[in-house]
Amino acid sequence: MSGSGSSLRQLWQLVRMARPSRGALGAAALAAMLSAAATLYFPLLAKRMVDELGGGRLEPASIAAMAAVLVAAAMASAVSSYLLARTGHGLVAALRRLLVGKLLKMPVPTFDEDSTGARVSRVLSDCDSISELATRQSVNLLTGIMLLGGSVVVLLLLDVQLTLTLFACLAVAFAIVIPLAQLLEGLARGTQDRTARLAGILAHVFSEIRLVKAFTAEAREQERAGREIEEIRLLGLRTARINAGLEPIIGLALTAALLVILMYGSLRVSSGAIGMGTLTAFLLYIFNVAAPLIQLTNFTAELQKAKGASARIAALLNEAEEGGMAGLVQENRPGELAFRSVSFAYPGREERVLQNIELVFRPGTTTALVGTSGSGKTTILSLIERFYAPCAGEIVYDGRAIASLPLAAWRGRIGYVAQGAPIMPGTVRDNITYGLAGDYPDEMVLAAAARAGALAFIEQMPQGLDTSLIEQGNNLSGGQRQRIAIARMFLRNPDILILDEATSNLDSETEYQVREALEALMAGRTNIVVAHRLATVMHADRIYFLEEGRISGVGRHNELLGSHPYYARLVSRQMQPALVAQHG
Repeated sequence: MSGSGSSLRQLWQLVRMARPSRGALGAAALAAMLSAAATLYFPLLAKRMVDELGGGRLEPASIAAMAAVLVAAAMASAVSSYLLARTGHGLVAALRRLLVGKLLKMPVPTFDEDSTGARVSRVLSDCDSISELATRQSVNLLTGIMLLGGSVVVLLLLDVQLTLTLFACLAVAFAIVIPLAQLLEGLARGTQDRTARLAGILAHVFSEIRLVKAFTAEAREQERAGREIEEIRLLGLRTARINAGLEPIIGLALTAALLVILMYGSLRVSSGAIGMGTLTAFLLYIFNVAAPLIQLTNFTAELQKAKGASARIAALLNEAEEGGMAGLVQENRPGELAFRSVSFAYPGREERVLQNIELVFRPGTTTALVGTSGSGKTTILSLIERFYAPCAGEIVYDGRAIASLPLAAWRGRIGYVAQGAPIMPGTVRDNITYGLAGDYPDEMVLAAAARAGALAFIEQMPQGLDTSLIEQGNNLSGGQRQRIAIARMFLRNPDILILDEATSNLDSETEYQVREALEALMAGRTNIVVAHRLATVMHADRIYFLEEGRISGVGRHNELLGSHPYYARLVSRQMQPALVAQHG
């Protein structure tokens, strides 16, 4: 019971957080109750009309009352349906905004743990389940209880024996229906989970479709997705089999109830115990009793789905957000960035990627991080960005631990040009100004593009700055993506500039142009350069050579050539092809 109670509390809390319109819900409930009242009154009007016909006269007032009740019931039902749909859409939108805001504030390690598709499923399908229960199903429960209670009272007043006969017929049917409905609840939850897993697989595959095709892994990914699709199909077939059994059972129960009431009622009419109008009303009330029972069964199933969805959403909302948002904003002046005995291991792993790292990045200088793949260079950049926190030691900026600085203000000091130069869906202008506060006129954007060597190809695009870029910038070359990322840095004007293989995707001519632009951009900043091509770091003020998470050498290029055999060997290997090509 405690687990069920906890789920209900979580569900109620989520509904309150979404703040659905109480006025609209109240009006929808009132309209639904008016429709239910009219539905309850309809058989009594039918009884009166049948009795009047039996007496040889039909009053115009009875016909008018019947028409008024039917019209009122239809209008009230339409108003209720619209208000419920409006409230439901608002509730879903509020929950989705809440979840998207939460997801964007969560730290990077949480995204390393779960599938992207599973999180997308939380935002989409789970919110729908909660909305359906909080609006339509809740009002259906209210009207169902009203219809059922009202029908029972009226039926007992009309004839107790026929009422007991009717409920005996329906009880037998629902004794079979309820266990089957409970099976549907479990199948619905299983289908939700499998669909979330399929969404995760597809999101990953489609985002890396070039990798899939480059390695001819289409068959492998199709098989992996096919297994989930097959499981969803099997769950759907089991659900269909149960539904296929439920519908005839309910239909047979109603038919049997009609026949029993018709035969038994006819006997009571012939004996004079009841009139024909009473029998007619009983036959109509059968549907007023059966419909609420079906609604109650549906409510139970939707309640279980919504409880499961609310538990998953509540778990997500309870996850920690990125820390360090509090604190005083530091004065906007360049400072020294230093790693002091920093060690780090990724969450869930015991092996440390960095061990006792000591680094210093000074303003107005260029510091290079060099080493083989897996030596820890990218991890150092992630720690600077505060995507992760050190396991030991601390990172300080201008004498203050960066963990104590406001996170948004800290990241606002950093400009990061990544190797892949990611592009977001939107226009060229949107991408150059991405993440920047304030308005930037076209003159500023074009000037930044020119300094990054991007103006020429932007002017050749169909709509210039307003040209739309598709997901991941697949309608741009690698060099074009890189230059748009560099143009963004000219507008961002960061204190700390991180260049992670920033010119790796450029041809020789473009690389020369961009390198000139980067030199202007790097002036007066704290520059951190990561490169595999050692020719790009030869003029750095300081080079740190990393091996297996440790610093094995520090110095300028000429110093490391004489003191670090591994560095000298790498330089020799990389320079030799260039010399061969030069003298070839």
